[in-house]
Amino acid sequence: MILASLGIILAFASSTIAQLSKLCPGGANGACYSINVPEATAAGSQTDIYIQIEGPSTGWIGLGQGGQNQMQNSNIFIIYPNASGSNVTLSPRLGRGEIEPKYNSQAQVSLLEGSGIVNGKMTANIRCSSCANWGIGTMDLTASSTPWIWAFKGSSSKSDSQTASLSQHDNMGNLNFNLQAAKGGNSLNPFDASAQTTGSSTASGSSPTATAASGDIGGSVEDQGFDEGMVTRARIAHGTIMGLAFALFFPAGGIIIRVLSFRGLIWVHAGLQMLTYTLTLAGMGLGVYIALKPNNELNTYHPVIGLVVIGLLAIQPFGGLAHHAHFKKYHVRSIWSHAHVWMGRIVITLGIINGGLGLKLSDNTTKGKIG
Repeated sequence: MILASLGIILAFASSTIAQLSKLCPGGANGACYSINVPEATAAGSQTDIYIQIEGPSTGWIGLGQGGQNQMQNSNIFIIYPNASGSNVTLSPRLGRGEIEPKYNSQAQVSLLEGSGIVNGKMTANIRCSSCANWGIGTMDLTASSTPWIWAFKGSSSKSDSQTASLSQHDNMGNLNFNLQAAKGGNSLNPFDASAQTTGSSTASGSSPTATAASGDIGGSVEDQGFDEGMVTRARIAHGTIMGLAFALFFPAGGIIIRVLSFRGLIWVHAGLQMLTYTLTLAGMGLGVYIALKPNNELNTYHPVIGLVVIGLLAIQPFGGLAHHAHFKKYHVRSIWSHAHVWMGRIVITLGIINGGLGLKLSDNTTKGKIG
């Protein structure tokens, strides 16, 4: 009898006590992310899940579903202080690439009790009913391994608008939530101890209460983030160096050999082209660094073409020396002459085209936007 009663009690407890998966990336400026999958959702009778985002109230904090390709096709939740600084604004957005995600008016989300700002800490308790399918992506809400992304901005303006323009994140990274570990309970707000198992909840500025344990549980932090500011500076330097090299210095080196005539001109031509090639090597190094942050994107079209161009440029000096030696001896052009000239024209043109492809890949012409 006692064992039977104990079994009933344990069964009841397991059905009512919410289980949470919680992750706190080391580079997230103190932000933590928690998820609960109710029993009804795990059983397939509904699609609600509960998400808690908490961290400093000085800027914005974001969490996104489906981060295999970073922001592409991701379902993003961004929170930031409202205009008065007394509550949080929840802005659901869709990621379309490495550009500022746009507000998603079709998202079925709501702020719950316990959301607000207290003592400089911002908390958003969120119910999401469209997290299984958000139009451009899907997620199995019962999977033991699910990809997510996180980001934060340390300081930003306050706003009541869900469509507010946001400054680019200071840091970002990847998470992997075990939603099996997050399964349990039937509370309408697992982050608020006063929430009931029936009824409805609305947004509130009341004191936030989080029931998740401290530390990482129910998942893993794939990476602790990277210095977005450094990557942005590297991107600007890469674009500037390569732009000057292929749009100015390489063409100038080819033009002077055609329009000028003085003793030692060939060595001025060679020196300028070699100096420019040295610059492109520095630009290539920056490009590789950028491509590896935050994911390895060296197999995309811009880096691949860039590496091919740098490789072709490496053989140009040998063609030039062969042309010079033959012309100095026979005073006529050879196959080396034509190969050197046309290789230079093709490579410079390809470099300029690849610069445009690089801008397209970056897809961010507004400085300071989320990228």
